[in-house]
Amino acid sequence: MITLLKNAKVIDPAQGKDGVTENIYIRDGRIVAKPSDTEKIHQTIDLNGKIVMAGAIDMHSHIGGGKVNIARMMLPEYQATRNLSEPEAHICTPSCTHNVTPSTTDTGMRYIEMGYTAAFEPAILAINARQAHLEMGDTPMIDKGGYAMLGNDDYFLRLLAGKADQKAINDYVAWTLHSTQTIGIKVVNPGGISAFKFNQRRLNLDENNVHYQVTPRQILQSLSRAVNELGIAKPLHVHCNNLGTAGNFQTTLDTMGASDGIPMHLTHIQFHSYGTEGDKKFSSAAAQIAQALNANKHISADVGQILFGQTVTASGDNMMQHLNAKIANPKKSVIMDIECDAGCGVVPFKYHDQNYVNALQVRHSQVIRI
Repeated sequence: MITLLKNAKVIDPAQGKDGVTENIYIRDGRIVAKPSDTEKIHQTIDLNGKIVMAGAIDMHSHIGGGKVNIARMMLPEYQATRNLSEPEAHICTPSCTHNVTPSTTDTGMRYIEMGYTAAFEPAILAINARQAHLEMGDTPMIDKGGYAMLGNDDYFLRLLAGKADQKAINDYVAWTLHSTQTIGIKVVNPGGISAFKFNQRRLNLDENNVHYQVTPRQILQSLSRAVNELGIAKPLHVHCNNLGTAGNFQTTLDTMGASDGIPMHLTHIQFHSYGTEGDKKFSSAAAQIAQALNANKHISADVGQILFGQTVTASGDNMMQHLNAKIANPKKSVIMDIECDAGCGVVPFKYHDQNYVNALQVRHSQVIRI
């Protein structure tokens, strides 16, 4: 059977198409060339200039796992309350009550409304992997996957502190990927989550974790090398040290060189792109970061856009979440250890367009994207 999508506005950067109006033919679920005049068109749908594009992929979105469920339990006032007369599925609006901690069903529906067809949970702990997969499996409409989190777990840090050879570390990374059924490795504040538990409140790239006597640079070098040597398609996914602090752009620039030329992905990079200029000693260093990304072809990045309004921040970065807990809105938070594997910080937060820092974050994330 052949279906014709008529008057489609096609966006396909790979083919150089940016809003080109054309017809699309589909046979047995696949796009095909225009059929011959003798072939029958079984169904015609006039799209009237609506956009047709490949499904978007969110490569970093907390859609399942421990932190998300802690947020749901901590903020029951933001859970959905449905009128029984309403249909189960509906189009969300800014006034929806579940815009902060959506359920699995709402997560899938809202993604598909926006044109996304896949999303990846970036912080799956081995100890929580079964539950995370069950939750993602309960999220409808979109494809799901995840990255296993290493770099602050006791076993890995003991390997590194004990001068284990790279093969042993590769074996551990491979075992973790297989056991968690994930597609990549994520590291959050390398060494810093662990250091927080030993009362360090900041950890720079070349500063030792006081307990294990290893540096974030050593962690990044070891894990990026393991990912590369194992042939994992997804580069090491890195949440840099010193998230959210003024002047942290220098840590980010230094981190780009920490993998010794091996591909590495820096996530939500706008939170790692701040300078110390101006009266408030807090400024955007987006231009320097953008220039460095262009110059370092082995480094990729995603922006980490923020939106004004109520949200809940969820991160394994206990250092930053502990610091932010004093400005939580509403005034509650969870900061905890996860079985010596990592950490968990859940802090509700409201971004204001009249707040200097929040407004700067939105603006400089646009600069990085450009």
